[in-house]
Amino acid sequence: MEILIAGDRKTPHDEVRVLANEIGNATYFSDKDQERAGYRCSEVMGWNKIMRRNFALLEAIRSHAEIIISIDDDNLPLSNKHITDFNSSLSTPFDGFKATSETGWVNAAEYLAPKVYYRGFPFTQRNIDHVPSMVTAENAKVGVANGLTLGDPDINAIDRILTRSMTYHASPILESGFVVDQKCFSPFDSQNTAFNRELSPLMMMLIGVGRYDDIFASYIAERIMWETDWHVHFGKPFVWQTRNQHNQWINLRDELFGMEYTEKFVEDLQTAELEKNDIIGNLQRVYDHLAKSDYLPQIVFDMARAWLEDLETVC
Repeated sequence: MEILIAGDRKTPHDEVRVLANEIGNATYFSDKDQERAGYRCSEVMGWNKIMRRNFALLEAIRSHAEIIISIDDDNLPLSNKHITDFNSSLSTPFDGFKATSETGWVNAAEYLAPKVYYRGFPFTQRNIDHVPSMVTAENAKVGVANGLTLGDPDINAIDRILTRSMTYHASPILESGFVVDQKCFSPFDSQNTAFNRELSPLMMMLIGVGRYDDIFASYIAERIMWETDWHVHFGKPFVWQTRNQHNQWINLRDELFGMEYTEKFVEDLQTAELEKNDIIGNLQRVYDHLAKSDYLPQIVFDMARAWLEDLETVC
């Protein structure tokens, strides 16, 4: 296992280098290191943003990693089997529950206690009974595994402001884990998520959409996965989040765009004409299709173009 750490302009470089050396199997990339790498998307991303993890993702792809795990620094694994659980989910055909819904939406955080709505789940869908039906999944291929968050969960800022939700338990459904039926959307984040090499090009965090950077990426990934045999899995390994300090009003401001346009974004994804089992080609097709819209800022497409060019150098 190799740990890749993408720093930023505000990162205490010397301290992180010492930590990486102590870990032994970790590599730290300072802002200068990242500039020297010459990735096209690095300039488009800018600095002092969580999207800098896109750089580490490119380096992981370059290193031919078979399984890549993205995790936030304020998450504590609840088990010493954290890596093992991810590896098991992504390397073993899944037999168990499959969540499906006539609405086309699944809220994986439905099965946390108390129940919350996953960040990015459409507000207009909340007044509908979204408890999904569980059917049997046999030999399902898992390409993305999202470990759910206990403690301070990954919810929208408005929910955090109004309810200050804390989750303390995972239901037996989450303990067992489940995959999501293809043709359903279920948002997942980048804070405790693993994916295989084949799907890794889809995990680029977007620029220009505020705090929906990873959420919109998850919807793109799911739409493209519909053209494959791959599924998204929710469940173990769990983490406990003691959230880093945030200004909730800034978070709310940064979520307004996504709150307004999520359903339009997903509708556009559904009408994209894609081909079977062509991951990178379909990523290009998705962005070409989205470019016909009038609500996404140009930087979304500048980033996508740069990302696709960088993929040509690392894949």
